[in-house]
Amino acid sequence: MDERRQCTSDVEKTRKKTLPLMVLMLIVASVGFFIMLPTTQTNSTDKKVAYTDEEKLEQTLKAMQGVGEIKIYFYYGQMTSDIEENNLFSQYFRSTDQGAKKDVTGMLIVSEGADDIFVKNEIRAVVSQVMQLPMHRIIIVPMEK
Repeated sequence: MDERRQCTSDVEKTRKKTLPLMVLMLIVASVGFFIMLPTTQTNSTDKKVAYTDEEKLEQTLKAMQGVGEIKIYFYYGQMTSDIEENNLFSQYFRSTDQGAKKDVTGMLIVSEGADDIFVKNEIRAVVSQVMQLPMHRIIIVPMEK
């Protein structure tokens, strides 16, 4: 019976010694984690890349079945303005950049999957709907292998 009490008291003494050590290690680990957290977050935000419209559309079309590698080129027509073009008085007082924007008037799409007529038609239909372009303004050619 005496041995059991002594054994129990030894275990309790060991627990009392290790408990503060474990708490201290937990605090140090938490502080280290919170110190490292902001540095990893800033590195991930620095790597964000602004994609062009062409690249966004390329990434989306690559996800379609059978398309494969793809490259898209936008054709921009004449500069248009939100202000009526025939109004000479308004044209005289505004700069050339004010209110002017470029409209996509056509597209060239080079795709690995363009050999297949069904994939080609699917690409043309999707791009026509997304870009609000008539189908005859979208040229799709197969990519060289």
